[in-house]
Amino acid sequence: MVQEFEGLPVIDGHHHLWDLSRFPYRWLSPDAPPARFGSKAEIAKDYDLATHRQAFQGPNLLGSVHVQANCGAQDPASETRWLQALSDQSGWPLAIVGQIDFLDADWLETVDRHRAYPSLRGLRAPVAWDRAGRWHVASQAGVLSDPRFLKGAAYLARHGLLLEMVVVPEQLEDLVAFAETFPELSIVVNHFCTLEPAQEGQVDLWLMGIKALAKCSNVSVKLSGLWTVDTSWDAEILRPFVNHLIDHLGADRVLYGSNAPVESVNCGVAQQFKQLARILEDRSQSERESIFYSTAYRLYGFDALGISTTR
Repeated sequence: MVQEFEGLPVIDGHHHLWDLSRFPYRWLSPDAPPARFGSKAEIAKDYDLATHRQAFQGPNLLGSVHVQANCGAQDPASETRWLQALSDQSGWPLAIVGQIDFLDADWLETVDRHRAYPSLRGLRAPVAWDRAGRWHVASQAGVLSDPRFLKGAAYLARHGLLLEMVVVPEQLEDLVAFAETFPELSIVVNHFCTLEPAQEGQVDLWLMGIKALAKCSNVSVKLSGLWTVDTSWDAEILRPFVNHLIDHLGADRVLYGSNAPVESVNCGVAQQFKQLARILEDRSQSERESIFYSTAYRLYGFDALGISTTR
């Protein structure tokens, strides 16, 4: 553990688990299309909770947030059922973010099946869509203004569930409008809003978009998936962007996520903490605690999962 972070409490705000004998995980199969983040060969194997916790040798990991892993189950809520059982059996404080697509005709029934499990804290819906065709995660463009998506978002807000999503920089303007429509809905944007500095025009769109998000107090952003900025999480490359995010949103709207095991293809947990210690060296202890612990604790209701604020 990097010396500057010794004793710092940590909640991993974004990771995955998979059991290849339980669900199809078609995206991990040998004949699946290649991944932009690199070779999937080393992660195309079971990844369980014990293995994930071992990755945090040194950091004071107290709980974690599992985000749906595109498991390929016919019923997405079956992944939530499995994760709830893992948490119950292990006693590990595991907040769960399930899978939903509000453009599916049966989305309401799927949400309600997810809601049966007490560790569920929110749902992740496919949103990312760019004009260049690099990121077509959603089934169509303009999801954030689609009436079906808006109806689903309103339902989550009524039931106190948060909404997670991946967006690209050119969607940040639309995200601001969406967030202002649902001020009571907690929105968590994954993976640093998918900044890719190598793509022409992205930096300006991202910088302006993050600045615009400052007024949307219901939007938080994960310090995760930083391979899109730099695969090795080079501190000198990341620092100005991370500072821009924290300066405009505040540390209480930024949270760390390992994105394991996907991120380990390029940058494992130990290297992430080494680089983040350099990136955040000028930040206060209070800001660090927000990024690594307090923001996730509040957003995902870890008080109900057995973690005390006094630790």
